[in-house]
Amino acid sequence: VRAVILAGSNSMNMLHFLKQKNITFSVLGNNVVDAKDDLKEHDVVFADDIQGAFDMTRYLITLGHRHIGFVGNLRLPWFARCHAGYRRAMDEAGLEQRLNSTDSEDDVESGYLGTKSLLSRHKNVTAILAGDDPTAHGAYKALRDSGLRIPEDISVCGCNDTVGSWGHPLLTTIREFPEQLGKHLARVILNRIENPGLEPQRVVVP
Repeated sequence: VRAVILAGSNSMNMLHFLKQKNITFSVLGNNVVDAKDDLKEHDVVFADDIQGAFDMTRYLITLGHRHIGFVGNLRLPWFARCHAGYRRAMDEAGLEQRLNSTDSEDDVESGYLGTKSLLSRHKNVTAILAGDDPTAHGAYKALRDSGLRIPEDISVCGCNDTVGSWGHPLLTTIREFPEQLGKHLARVILNRIENPGLEPQRVVVP
């Protein structure tokens, strides 16, 4: 194997293994579990989901929402990153955060249980930002089971534009660009093969 592109979910163990074996690789940084600051020494491509979640939260605020909840499993890095964007937008607007984090790794279940819990604790919530689209799908189910209409009673937004068409009405979501992510992951690999002495490469796709 000359080089490896790590997409999807990965652990730091995999990155350490490849480095130990001197196998060139690039990695999608959003989905590396327990990454902390260790990614600084690797060739990494990110989708800027932190900024995306910030922009989406700001969008909800400009629509007049002041009681905005967030649902997702913060133990997983892609949810934690989206929550960071949500938190920054809420803090800048001087608004109270309404968070519910579940430990389920089933995103639909996480959205369902998180929304049920959020509604039980914050009855005045008028909008929900879900950490990804399957979680938003779970939120849709929970809201319908609670007798609430979307968007008449409560608005829902997602992150990553994967299954927005599942919902009715269609989901408002943040678009990521997997083709661009793939191109950059391949490009940094080729750069590394051509110039092994390069400093660690870091690319952020808006």
